[in-house]
Amino acid sequence: MSEKHLQAGDVLPPYNGKLRLFAMRFCPYAERSVLVLNAKNIEYDLVFINLDHKPEWIFNFSPKGTVPALEYEEGKAIFDSNIINVYLDEKYPEKPLQASDPLRRAQDKIIVENFSGAQAAFYTAAFNSQALQPNMVENFHKGLEGLQKELESRGTKFLSGDDAGLVDYTLWPFLERFLSLPLLGKSEFAIDPTKYALLSTYIEAMKNVPAVKSYCLAPETHAKFTESRAKGDPDYNMLDTSAVCCMRPRKKKE
Repeated sequence: MSEKHLQAGDVLPPYNGKLRLFAMRFCPYAERSVLVLNAKNIEYDLVFINLDHKPEWIFNFSPKGTVPALEYEEGKAIFDSNIINVYLDEKYPEKPLQASDPLRRAQDKIIVENFSGAQAAFYTAAFNSQALQPNMVENFHKGLEGLQKELESRGTKFLSGDDAGLVDYTLWPFLERFLSLPLLGKSEFAIDPTKYALLSTYIEAMKNVPAVKSYCLAPETHAKFTESRAKGDPDYNMLDTSAVCCMRPRKKKE
């Protein structure tokens, strides 16, 4: 896997028979599908796309040119992380990531829906801070408080139980990025461990889930990308390794 993001004029890499996910390295929605593929130990190829200068062929896989898109047969694809992830869980049922109980599956979807206000606040804080309103900070913390209450109510290590599941992999990419906000001068978005003790424990547990650990990025890395995007020149190819864990990024050798 290369961290290079292909762009307009670049040739589509040859298809080699594996599932192929079109993504963007810093996209939380694409990360959701990467985590599910990792969790299920499915062999796949990963192709990163420059979303500002999209290669012409991405529209053959995703009509709007959005990521993620999953090529399941040569030239045939589905798109949207929620659609992809449910498909993967049903197509490869050996390690189910969704609850078997229909009510619990519905409750998991409600958790994700209730968390959407925190996600929206994050995007404004990270990429359009001049439009930030006090109610957005409130919505952010309301989302965190709701998630912590759900963890307390369920009384399990992960929302899915003893092991991380689809609801955890759906929420995690945003929690991962939330940690970068204080580094961007948004201290009001800090996840204070004294206030969010259970949630902080959950975040640390998620960092060590193998599917997450092999792909997630450090807060400093997310902050650096966010700054480049906010300036109008996103540095898609800033990484010099194929995966950077949720630790401090390695320094380049002098």
